[in-house]
Amino acid sequence: MKESDLRRLAEQGNPQAIAQILKSLFAPYQIRVIVKRVADKHLKIQLEGFSTPDEAIAKQLLSPWQQLWEKTITETFTVEGIRFGEVAPDWEWTMIKGLLSPAEREPSSDAFVVQAPPQKAALRDDDLTLKLRRILSPYLWSIKVTPSDRALVIKLTVIDERDRQEYAQIVWQALQNLPLEAVDKIYLNVYHRAQRCYLLKTCFPLHSKEPPAIEKSAKSRSLQPGTARALAIGGLLGLVLFLLPPSRFILDTFLTFLHEIGHAIAYWSFGYPAVPSFDFIFGGGITLALGRATIILLLLYGGLAYLAWYYRHNQSTLIFLGGLTSSQILLLLIGWDQALIIAMGHLFEIGAVFICLYFALGRYFCRGPGEQTLYSMLASFSFLQNSAFFGQLVTSETFRIAYRVGKGGLIDHDLVQLSQNLLPLSLPTLAGCFFLLSLFAPVLAFLTFRWESRWIQAFYRLCQPLP
Repeated sequence: MKESDLRRLAEQGNPQAIAQILKSLFAPYQIRVIVKRVADKHLKIQLEGFSTPDEAIAKQLLSPWQQLWEKTITETFTVEGIRFGEVAPDWEWTMIKGLLSPAEREPSSDAFVVQAPPQKAALRDDDLTLKLRRILSPYLWSIKVTPSDRALVIKLTVIDERDRQEYAQIVWQALQNLPLEAVDKIYLNVYHRAQRCYLLKTCFPLHSKEPPAIEKSAKSRSLQPGTARALAIGGLLGLVLFLLPPSRFILDTFLTFLHEIGHAIAYWSFGYPAVPSFDFIFGGGITLALGRATIILLLLYGGLAYLAWYYRHNQSTLIFLGGLTSSQILLLLIGWDQALIIAMGHLFEIGAVFICLYFALGRYFCRGPGEQTLYSMLASFSFLQNSAFFGQLVTSETFRIAYRVGKGGLIDHDLVQLSQNLLPLSLPTLAGCFFLLSLFAPVLAFLTFRWESRWIQAFYRLCQPLP
């Protein structure tokens, strides 16, 4: 469609045409535009970005369209600035046609006239929303306040899972120190962003002497409906595929891929350029690495320095980055980097059990039917394969002799290199340690899922440039 035709349709009020025009305007600022007609003569424009879209930029870019929209498409339209992943906007304008006379409009054709409804304006005047945001900022909650008749409707979007009593107590305590004589009742809705469900919907009086009494809920997470069935089916499929040699050979490729990726990541993290690949001569895989390149270490430390600068106001993140950097340098100085590089192949395979099972338990990254079962199947197969491999190294002398032969009698396998050259452990002892790690991986996945509320908030705090 020609640009002139697109603009003509946008001037006439076509939402699709308006969206196309605005997308080109906001694209240089990495702002996504969504246009919706929420009701007759009411248009909503959502501006989304990784950080809150700049209000001044939005005014400047949208000002030429104000007069056209007021005359052609709507009596009311709303502009919202929202961050990706949030459900409540950080700022909002609502403009109503007819609030200014034609004489007042003509001299300011490029001005973006903003008029909020009475309730929104009153709420903005006493800065209640801003005050609550400051009080609740340590919890990393997003808050939206809507006034009603002698009441406030408060929607919290949270990332942690607490006792329902605690949510109500925290909000009640925060409101006690604010001038709200005209408010008698609070309607509190608590929405969990990751679970996409409401944890609490309640109503309580604001001026009571005691905090509201809410029935407590467990802090631990429980399985969603259908998850137990998906885990059972996936576990059974993993067992069947493990017992059948053809399918076992095919899925071994999945573990080989992860094994070599683990080696490659470890190589690069210590300054060695490396490329993971499959070994079509002796089977399995092999990671080809060159000598240490100083430029890679400089880029790595430069990246860590940039992260330290970016999170310079977050003490916890700085401590984490400092510990990570110190550990890497210490391993380089004492010569244990090679041991970690060799061990990372099997550690990555064990990590696959944890990751796949955790995704299956929480339905993470499951967009279509059957994906949860697929994660469960991969976790089950990986667990059985790793346990069988390390178990045979511990219990079978014949298997150990064959393993010591290596690839074509030329290249030693990973655990042989570790036990003979780098670590003071025998092959059965070292295999036993990896066997215990394999058994612990699914247990750790269940514990991580069940007590998610205890660590997820700390993780989100690490990701905040301004805690």
